[in-house]
Amino acid sequence: MDTNEDRPREQGSGPVPYLPPRPSGDVPPRRPRRGWWVAIGVVVVLALAVFVVWPLVSAQLAPRAGDAGTPQPSVSRNADPGLDGIIARDVPPGQFQPGDCLTDFTAVQEPATVVECSREHEAELVGRKLWPSADQFPGDQMRPKAEEFCGSIQLGQTGDAQVVIEISHPTEGTWATGDRRVDCLAVAHDGMLTGSLVDEPAFQDWSTPGASGASGSSGS
Repeated sequence: MDTNEDRPREQGSGPVPYLPPRPSGDVPPRRPRRGWWVAIGVVVVLALAVFVVWPLVSAQLAPRAGDAGTPQPSVSRNADPGLDGIIARDVPPGQFQPGDCLTDFTAVQEPATVVECSREHEAELVGRKLWPSADQFPGDQMRPKAEEFCGSIQLGQTGDAQVVIEISHPTEGTWATGDRRVDCLAVAHDGMLTGSLVDEPAFQDWSTPGASGASGSSGS
């Protein structure tokens, strides 16, 4: 499976361009260094702004493996979870449901444990889009369409966690097996989540003839 595991990383300062030394007889008088401190302050403020906004708008895409369209045994769900809040264990991604909160989460293509959202968890399936079953594979349009849909989802308070939207989408190989699912998962890369990040998960279903295509919190 070709998986894009790239995560947002802090960007270091760029290389300083080389300037030839001035002749010794042409040394300008030393100026106050306040301007440098102002410039540094601006850079720090901008860096903090990027740090705060980036987790909510960035998206990591993960094309699915070639066997993603293969049916898997259905995992039963506990309609009345106990004190541990566990609804189902080892649930494959194809059986995640919009609004599911997940623990034991390692990657968008791996099984996870579904728990009540009031319990601490690492991820939440905040949106899903199902492409029309009769459509041809959209090719280069798959990525921007998936990003457009998932990027339109408004998240609530994330607490102390740094959250990134991770997107799982079909490849041409999985498309041929009937895979039409785009999943948008809000994943905590630092800290844990408690409670749902959306009032209602976004959901679009164009997979069957006559489907309205728009449901949930996103109409993109």
